Amino acid sequence: EKIIDSITYAQGIQQSILAEEKEIQNVLPDSFIYYQPKDIVSGDFYWISSVNEKIIIAAVDCTGHGVPGAFMSMIGNSLLNQIVNEKKITTPADILTQLHEDIYTSLHQKNKRGQSQDGMDIALCTIDNNTREIEFAGAKNPIYIMKNNMVEVCKGDMHSIGGSEILKKEKAAGRKFTNHKFPIENGMSIYLFTDGYVDQFGGEERKKIGSERFKDLLLANRLLDMQQQKNVIKETFEQWKGNNSQMDDVLVFGVRL
Repeated sequence: EKIIDSITYAQGIQQSILAEEKEIQNVLPDSFIYYQPKDIVSGDFYWISSVNEKIIIAAVDCTGHGVPGAFMSMIGNSLLNQIVNEKKITTPADILTQLHEDIYTSLHQKNKRGQSQDGMDIALCTIDNNTREIEFAGAKNPIYIMKNNMVEVCKGDMHSIGGSEILKKEKAAGRKFTNHKFPIENGMSIYLFTDGYVDQFGGEERKKIGSERFKDLLLANRLLDMQQQKNVIKETFEQWKGNNSQMDDVLVFGVRL
């Protein structure tokens, strides 16, 4: 009971660093956050900031879930605040490159004494309403773009932020991320998410929801406002999961531009 009470108290601390959905809607009026931790505290977190008239948003999936994931989420949130709010870096690829180097350094992953080889996958984009452009970069995670009655997928790079694989394949300074640009079109929607939703087992055959089924769900409900879409996404997840246990933390961040 003491351990559960302690973790539940920690949940309040973790949630205090996350913007409330109403705060996000002050900046992005037609948006939603579907956030469902697996074990009280979460290794997933969402992040938003406004710098130089640009809005930067991210969906982040840290190694693990529960307490270890929550520790990593607090580190990731703090580093994003430093990189974007203090250093004023707003280009997504540059943000991810700096985040990777900071995780690598702060967890001493280049040293034998570094006990943690953890990291995070992330989808991050900058929305510039002045230039009417979106910039995106991802570490393993993609962005889904809904326009012209189609879902376009822009994949992230195939390496994570931090983690043990850098010890085998490359130096920390060698990791770069790709920057993608898209014009903002009227009525266009974007979706950032972690893998917890698409990887959930369930249904009659106990299969994963999967990315194709998720894209079909978004496409079928594209005309609904974002809060209605959130309700559909949530209800579909719960129905699919059924009596199965939740596999991972779940996070979906949707915005209509």
